[in-house]
Amino acid sequence: MSVSGAKRKRLIEKSLPPKIEAYIPESRLFLQLQALERKLDTKIVRKRLEVQEALGRPVYKKRILRIFVSNLATNQTGAAAGNDDTDADGKDAKPEAATEAPSWTLRVEGRLVDPPGTTWKTRPAPHKFSEFLNSMVVELDRDPGLHSDNVVQWRRGAAENDVDGFEIKRRGDDDVRAKVILDIRTATDRFKVNHPLLRELLDIRGPVSKAGFIMKLWQYIKLNNLQDSDDPDQIRCDAGLQQALGSPVVSFTAIPQMLHAFLTRPDPIVIEYTVRVHEGEYHMGTYAFDVEVEVEEHARHSTGPLASIQSRHRELAHIENQLAQKMQDIHNARTKRDFLRSFAGDPVAFIHRWIDNQTKDLEVILGDRRHGLEAALGAIMAADSSAQEMTDERRHVLENEASKWLKESALYDEPWAEEAVFHYLSAKTQERMQQLLQQQQQQQTPAQAPSMP
Repeated sequence: MSVSGAKRKRLIEKSLPPKIEAYIPESRLFLQLQALERKLDTKIVRKRLEVQEALGRPVYKKRILRIFVSNLATNQTGAAAGNDDTDADGKDAKPEAATEAPSWTLRVEGRLVDPPGTTWKTRPAPHKFSEFLNSMVVELDRDPGLHSDNVVQWRRGAAENDVDGFEIKRRGDDDVRAKVILDIRTATDRFKVNHPLLRELLDIRGPVSKAGFIMKLWQYIKLNNLQDSDDPDQIRCDAGLQQALGSPVVSFTAIPQMLHAFLTRPDPIVIEYTVRVHEGEYHMGTYAFDVEVEVEEHARHSTGPLASIQSRHRELAHIENQLAQKMQDIHNARTKRDFLRSFAGDPVAFIHRWIDNQTKDLEVILGDRRHGLEAALGAIMAADSSAQEMTDERRHVLENEASKWLKESALYDEPWAEEAVFHYLSAKTQERMQQLLQQQQQQQTPAQAPSMP
C-alpha cells in the first residue's frame, strides 16, 4: 500500500494531551520540536513554491550568433578572366544569357555557434536566424536619382515564419557599398545606460535590464554604506552619485521613476559591406560577426533540485504515521488512567455517571428514549438498593431529573442526537417495510380451491 493512499491521521493525534508534562517531563522537548517543525515546514513550503515558480519560468542561455554577409554576381560582362563565353569560332556560346541584364544578390545569413565539446548527439535544437532579430534595415549607397529602392526594411510580424537568411537582388554591374543595421531581439528588455559617470560607478559594461540596473545601484549603496541609519528609505549620495543623480538625498522608492532618464534603447548592430561584382560569381566578406544572444532551453529536468526532497518524502510520511500512532497510544493510555483514577476516587458516583453514559448510548442504538430512561432509572435504583435503602424521596428526585433531562432542548444539540434520529427512522422504516411485505405475501397467496372427487 502506497504512502499517498494511506489514511491521513487527524492533527489532534499529533498533539500531546494537556497537563502531560506533570507525568512525562520529557514531553517539553517534544513540544519544542513541534514548534521547530512548524517553522521548518513554513520555510520548506515557501522555498518549494519559489522553486516551482522558477521551474515554470523559461530559462535562457547565452549563445553566440555568427553573422555572414556575402553576395552573388550574375551576367557581369567583366566578371573575371577565364570566364569567356565564346567558342573557338568566336561566336557567342550563350546568346540567351547575353540578353539578360547584369545583377547581383546581397545575402545576410546567420547561425548559432555550437558550444565547445558538442557532438552530434548533444547538439542543441537548430534555430532560425530571424528568431533573433526585431528588425533589419539595409541601406544601399547608390544614386537616388537613378534608383529609388536604396532602403530595404524588414520587421518582425505577428504570424511570420522564421528564415535562415535574407536576400536582396538588384540590377547593376558596379560595386555597391551597403550598410546592414540589425536590431537584436532579447528575451528581456535591455537598455543602455546613457550616463558615462553612472556606468563607471556601477561598473556597467553593456546593455542591462531595469532589474539589473537597480540591483547594481543597490550593491553600490550597500558597499559604500549610503543608506540612512534613521530612515532606511533615504539614500545619502556620495560625491559621484550626487553628480550622477543630481541630488544629495534620494528616496529609494523614487529610483524606479528615475530610470527613464538614464536608460535608453541599445544601439543597433551596424555592418558595412561592399558588394563585389567583378571578383567572380560569389564573394564572401572578409570578416564574420559574432553577437551574443539569448536562447531558451526547452529540455529541462523538472525534478532538478527537488529530486532529493521527493526521494525522502516517503520516509518522512512513514515517520509521521508512526508518530501519529504513538500519539494515539498516549491518548488511549491517558483515557485509561483517567478512567481508573476516577473509579478509585469515588466508585459509587463513577458507577452512576457510567450508567448514565451507557443509557444515552443505548438510546442512540435502540432509537427509543423511553426505554433508555426506564433502563437508566432501573439501573440507578438497583445500584442504590444494593448500597442503601431506596426511599420515595430518592425515587422522586431521580424521576424529576430524568423528566427534566428529556424536556431540555439542549438534549437535542448533543453530538449523538443526529445519529439517534437516524437510527430511530431506520427502525421505523424497517418496521414499515416488514408490514408491507407481509401484506403483499397475503395478497399473493390464493385461496385453495376444493378438489374434485
